[in-house]
Amino acid sequence: YYILPLTGVIAMAVSFFYTLVVWDRISFAATNLSVALKGMRSTLDIPFVGVCVLAITILWTIWWVCAFVGTFDFLNDDTELSNDWMSVVVVFFIFSYYWTFQVIKGISQTTVASIIGKWWEMSEEDALPICSSVLHTTISRNIVGSFGSICLGSLIIGPCILLTRISTFSRLAKPKLNKWRKKSKVPGVESEDGKYDAGCIPNASCSQHTNDSVISRNVNQWSFTYIGLYGYKFWDSGSKASQLFEARGWTHVVSDDLIMTVMAMSSMIIGGSTACLGLIVEEVDGYSFTSLNKPITTAFFIGLFVGFFLSSAFLSIIEGSVSAILVCYASAPVEFHANHHKLSEEMKSAWKHFWLQKPNNAR
Repeated sequence: YYILPLTGVIAMAVSFFYTLVVWDRISFAATNLSVALKGMRSTLDIPFVGVCVLAITILWTIWWVCAFVGTFDFLNDDTELSNDWMSVVVVFFIFSYYWTFQVIKGISQTTVASIIGKWWEMSEEDALPICSSVLHTTISRNIVGSFGSICLGSLIIGPCILLTRISTFSRLAKPKLNKWRKKSKVPGVESEDGKYDAGCIPNASCSQHTNDSVISRNVNQWSFTYIGLYGYKFWDSGSKASQLFEARGWTHVVSDDLIMTVMAMSSMIIGGSTACLGLIVEEVDGYSFTSLNKPITTAFFIGLFVGFFLSSAFLSIIEGSVSAILVCYASAPVEFHANHHKLSEEMKSAWKHFWLQKPNNAR
C-alpha cells in the first residue's frame, strides 16, 4: 500500500510546482474559462452532448472489456500460443480503445465548437433550444463529412499536444527557475556580432525548438475547433488556426494550455479517487473484480482506468468550448462585443492586463 501515499505526495509536489510556474496566468485563464462556461450555459445542447458522450464511452468501455476478457481467456487456454503473440493482442486492444476514445472526444469537441460558434453570433436575448437544428446539422456533418478528419486527428493530435505542452512548460519554467536559483542565463549560440543568443543551446535545443514549432503550427488543439466551426480538413485546420493567432500576435498567449492541463489533472484526480474506491470495495467487501491472482492491483487499475477515461470524456465539452471561445475571439471580436457586451468587456480587461503584464509573451 505504500505506493498510494507516495503517488499522492508526488502528485501534490508536481501540482505545487506547476502552480508556481503558471501563477501569473491563472486570472487570465480563469476569465477565458468563465466566458466559455457562460457560453455553455446558454443552451442545453452542450450538456446534452456531454451526457451522450459519457454514455457512449461507458458503452464502448463495457463492449471493449467484454471483448478483451473473452479474447484473453480464449487465447490463454491455447497452449500453442506464445507470450509474444499474447503481447501483440494486448497492444492491439489498448490501441483500439485509445483511438476510439479519442474519436469520441473529437466528435464532442467539434460539436461543441459549432454550437459555441452559433452562440457567438446570437444576442443575449436569443436562446438555443435543446436538440436545436444547429446540433442536428453539426452531428450530421461531423459523422458524415468530417469523420475522416476527426479520426485522423484523434490518432495524432494527442501525442503532438503532449510534446507541445512539455516544450511550453519548459519555456515557462526556465525563467522561474533562473530567478529562484539566481543563476545566469543559459549560454547560447554566438551570433555574428559576437554576442550570445540565450534562447538556444547549440544543436540540441535549437533543433528541438524548431521541431516543436513545426508540430504545434500544423497539429494543435485548435484543429478540432476549426473542423467544427468551418468544416476544414484536418491538415488545413491546424495551420489555419496558427495563421490566425500569428496574425493577431497571440501565438505565445494561447500556447500555455493552462486550462487543458487543469482538465487533465482533474481527470487524474478523479481517476485516483475511483482507484482508491476500487481498493476499498475489494478489501472491505471482499469483491473480486477479476479472477487474476493480484486482486489489489487489478482493483486499483480498473478504478483508475474507469475514472480517468469517463471524466476525460465528459470534460471534453469544456475543452471544446474554451478552444472555440479563443478562436472566435481572435476571428470575430466585434461581433462578440455587439452580441455579448458584458462578457466582451471582461475578456478585454483580462487580456489587456495580461498583455501589459507579459509583453514578451504577446509577441
